[in-house]
Amino acid sequence: MLYIKKVASIALGAINGVLAQWLPGGKKEGCEYVVRNPTRADEKLGSFSINLNIGEWSDFATHARGKDLVSLVAYLEGYQGDGAQYAAAKKLGEFLNIPLDKPNSQNRVKNDSKEFGDSNPPASRKESSNAENPGGDGDGWQCVMPVPDNAPKPPAAHSKHGKPSKRYPYHDKDGRVNFYHDRYDKPKGEKKQFSPLTLWEKDGKREWRFKVPSGLRPLYGLPGLLQYPDAECWFVEGEKAAEALQKLLPDHPILCWQGGSQAVPKSDYSPLNGRDCIIFPDNDLAGKKAANDLMKQLTAACARSVRVLDVEKLALAPGWQSEGKDSTATLSDGEPLAVGDDAADLVERGWKAEHFSLLMKREDVFVSTDTKAAKPASTNDEQQSETVRRGFELFNDGLYFLEPTKDGRLRRRKVCAPLEVLALARDVDSREWGTLVRFSDPDNKVKQLVIPARSFNGDGLEASGRLLSEGLTIAPKSRQLVIEYLQTQNPEKRARTTNRTGWHGVNNDLVFVLPDGSIGQSDDEWLFSDSKPDSSLFRQRGTLKQWRDHVAALCVGNSRLTFAVSVAFAAPLLHLIEMESGGFHYRGTTSSGKTSALFMAGSVCGSPEYLQRWRSTDNGLESTALSHCDAILTLDELKMIDARIAGESAYMLANGSAKVRANQNGGARNTAKWRLLFLSAGELSLSQHVAEVGKKTPAGAELRMADIPADAGHGLGCFENLHGFENGHEFAKALGAMVNKYYGTAFPAFIEHVLKNRESLRDSLADARLKFEKATLTSEASGQAQRVAARFALAGAAGELATEWGITGWQPGEAMQAAITCFKAWLQAFGGEGSKEDRAMIEQVRHFLELHGEARFTDIERTVVDDNHTPRTMNKAGFREKNHDGNLEYYCYPEVFKAEICKGFDYRAVARLLIERGFMKGDGKNLQPKVNLPGEGRKRVFHVLPTIWGGEND
Repeated sequence: MLYIKKVASIALGAINGVLAQWLPGGKKEGCEYVVRNPTRADEKLGSFSINLNIGEWSDFATHARGKDLVSLVAYLEGYQGDGAQYAAAKKLGEFLNIPLDKPNSQNRVKNDSKEFGDSNPPASRKESSNAENPGGDGDGWQCVMPVPDNAPKPPAAHSKHGKPSKRYPYHDKDGRVNFYHDRYDKPKGEKKQFSPLTLWEKDGKREWRFKVPSGLRPLYGLPGLLQYPDAECWFVEGEKAAEALQKLLPDHPILCWQGGSQAVPKSDYSPLNGRDCIIFPDNDLAGKKAANDLMKQLTAACARSVRVLDVEKLALAPGWQSEGKDSTATLSDGEPLAVGDDAADLVERGWKAEHFSLLMKREDVFVSTDTKAAKPASTNDEQQSETVRRGFELFNDGLYFLEPTKDGRLRRRKVCAPLEVLALARDVDSREWGTLVRFSDPDNKVKQLVIPARSFNGDGLEASGRLLSEGLTIAPKSRQLVIEYLQTQNPEKRARTTNRTGWHGVNNDLVFVLPDGSIGQSDDEWLFSDSKPDSSLFRQRGTLKQWRDHVAALCVGNSRLTFAVSVAFAAPLLHLIEMESGGFHYRGTTSSGKTSALFMAGSVCGSPEYLQRWRSTDNGLESTALSHCDAILTLDELKMIDARIAGESAYMLANGSAKVRANQNGGARNTAKWRLLFLSAGELSLSQHVAEVGKKTPAGAELRMADIPADAGHGLGCFENLHGFENGHEFAKALGAMVNKYYGTAFPAFIEHVLKNRESLRDSLADARLKFEKATLTSEASGQAQRVAARFALAGAAGELATEWGITGWQPGEAMQAAITCFKAWLQAFGGEGSKEDRAMIEQVRHFLELHGEARFTDIERTVVDDNHTPRTMNKAGFREKNHDGNLEYYCYPEVFKAEICKGFDYRAVARLLIERGFMKGDGKNLQPKVNLPGEGRKRVFHVLPTIWGGEND
């Protein structure tokens, strides 16, 4: 039935709200939503799950299953027999405010007499050969998305259409290919053809097939959502139009769906939740219909706003007006778009980004959404409004609306479950105002969240959508009343919001803000506010004792694991001792236990999902840093970040500050700031990774991200003590199992102890640093080595504090010894406790002399002999001569020394260093002593001595 099909499609776009209504209290695991089955005595999660991408559900305990959300509602509501699916669709439609179609009783009996899950519409005749059940192909083949790195290469040509004119990759948000869409341009007069190309797998075998993906199809252009997180999202029909519009809107996400104008409902629009969307339709009837369908899908997906570009307003001719040396874009009256034209035709007409920007400044370029004017109120209505006051009442069983009836009485109508307005909230700069509310979801779990004032823009459905997704039960056709209720409340209490975790306030008002609440006492209530409602990484499972006995206990005897966990405890101490941010990097071969160490560190704060990846944009990494402020940030796979920006990214994390950006008025935005310790892992060091693109890593970056060899030297990779397990692989599996069971309880316990003892912590941490440096460094240590040692010392001291406070269960001294072991490993890899820049300068001078000592320096002894056959020195760099011990001294021409020998360094710094070390003649005033040179008289030169070839540890 068409109504069932429509409800199932729209419900999938609003799946979070549907699940919050019927199945609250579950959790997301990948693309699955796992929850207890309310129809039976289900004691634990695991057997009942719903696929968030396609809506398919199943209960492995009872073998109940279905293919969409309509069948799920029918199952949960207990509908059976003829009409069950229609009744469920009606119930779900009321919840989603989907108008009821006129039922066809004959068809309803026919379609509803099926088992759960058969409310899927039948495949059209055109696509019947490619119809799939959700996730698979009926014969056991499963569609694989995203395409793994070791997948076979896709075929270059179609058996019927030949080689495609263009192959468009459909990526996920992270840039990984989900599938391809091939375009085949045909000779004039023949219709162009398209074919999706997807990867399928069965029993370990993979092969490419020219068929659509199973379930809802990912959109084209998803990486742009991360690349431009605040920009409006534009939709067009077809990839060619998307490529064209990207030229006109280079700083916006440009998206399209696969399959043409009839396939709008077949794609997944959930990534557009909370985004502003604009539709650029094709200029024909099919395009306008597709735009209407797309509006419904985006609205159901909880897009913040949806507008449609009025293509009739594109009857404009692009031009340029010269103004001196510059030209300004102009738009004048022109020919309207032809039937079927789209963004690609604008580009062909000569439109540039400047013209489109000019178009967007006009007020009438979007299709009007105004409704007809309301009928004027009668005189009786006006009198009635004066005598009867409408309003809201809050009781224990719900929020009610008092509305006047025609006879002048008040009718009490239930709006939603009890919804308390607690306070008006704002950020630290008294901006970003919102309303702090509290309610209980159907599982009686109390929810407290801030509804941003900006979410009331337009129809305000963004605000009600947020409440629905969090589990507030709203009566049918009452969402606008909920919005009105929130907007008319004016509580006296105030709260502060922040998008940055960690320490806020000062002195006795110091609190530690986490996504789910704050630790500490303050006059202001502090709340974590983030654009992603499910963004909390600081989750908990199990008890602190279980984490101590089953996770922390496995760190004992393993310096890399103990140190990683200690780093997690050290991060919140940075603020108390005013220490800069910084990081550590475990470098080692694959499968050496590096990632296990990161999981162990992350278990202090949250679940295994706490682990992040280096693959990110600048904006993404900044947002990640803010959500880990005053906590550890674990980053795996250094090679996943572009080597060209790896050094800058490490600098940015350690410097604790985002890029300076302009606001819409041209001024500077408030710059995001954070404090954190990050723990990274990868097969290469930062300098090795950056060297792959021919760049050098500044010593400062290497100091900010201390490179620690992951191999602990016992032939077990990161491990030294396997705690009775047969090998490193089995031990790593055991670590993974434990961090999946017990996590997140140690961090808040540590923060509570920090608040209790913060007055004495500064002195005790300073003492620990001095003891650490005494145990690891000599009096000759450079400032660089001391700077990094301070960070290692903080980690060791933090681990000792966690032990003293009964959090880790380790023996006293275990954490500090692990920090000393890891620091010594870093020191050896760094090249000693001297300055790395000093070593680099000396090594560069040595390298030049090794490379050119014979060819570019003339032997003074040979010039004394009057021999016309003596070969001439080409491209001469200076002279050399043997001293009384038979060792060579070099007299370098000043310009060669400055431009070549000291390239990349300040030549004065190099010269002073060499003089200080006794490698060069000179003093603080005269870096270039005068010497007599054969045939050149008395000249100033840089006089390098044979001692340059001295000790290896310089």
